Amino acid sequence: MIIEMLIGAGIVAAGAAVTRIIVRRRAANAKPEDDAKPSSGEKEKKPKKQRRKDEAKAAPLREGPRGLRVGDVLLYADSELWLAGCLELDEEGFVARVFVCPGGERAEYVVQLDSDANDLVMAASTDEVPDGVVPESLPIGGRRLRLESRGVADVRREGEHLPRSTERANYAILADVGGRTLLVVDFVKGRRLALVGDRVGRHMLDLLPGGDLEDR
Repeated sequence: MIIEMLIGAGIVAAGAAVTRIIVRRRAANAKPEDDAKPSSGEKEKKPKKQRRKDEAKAAPLREGPRGLRVGDVLLYADSELWLAGCLELDEEGFVARVFVCPGGERAEYVVQLDSDANDLVMAASTDEVPDGVVPESLPIGGRRLRLESRGVADVRREGEHLPRSTERANYAILADVGGRTLLVVDFVKGRRLALVGDRVGRHMLDLLPGGDLEDR
């Protein structure tokens, strides 16, 4: 009887030891639930392409070459053009900046076509562009303009007095050999902005860099 009791106690002890080993192994291999889920202060990772787009939208327009900035004033001929607001078009790189110039006598808009602002257009709005897709050749003001480039760009806003816009737009740039230039921006699920004017070199303008003062 005593022998049978000793054997039974040994079996129970062995079973308890095996159970403890299994529990410990499972606990060691299992990841805590808190580690499996991002904490409240930890942002969920986004796809790389989406992260790049979010960073581009959040980036200030002041990065890169100086160019023109919101707050600058251009002295052109006998007039002053205050750059009150900007729409920047970006298609995996610089496309154009469209500055609105409220009260400008020589231009309603200044269009910057290169990152250094050496290629500028003194522009005004036009209704001569027909509805639909912009053709590769178009008569504007008695002059025939031909397509230079087109694409789909992200749109960023800065400043005030800006026309209605959305975050994406189709654009087309047409010009002739004399420098007459047309920029058409069709905002996705939005309106069309069509601007026409003449190209001018940076040497024809004096810049009062008010945009630098806003950084201080």
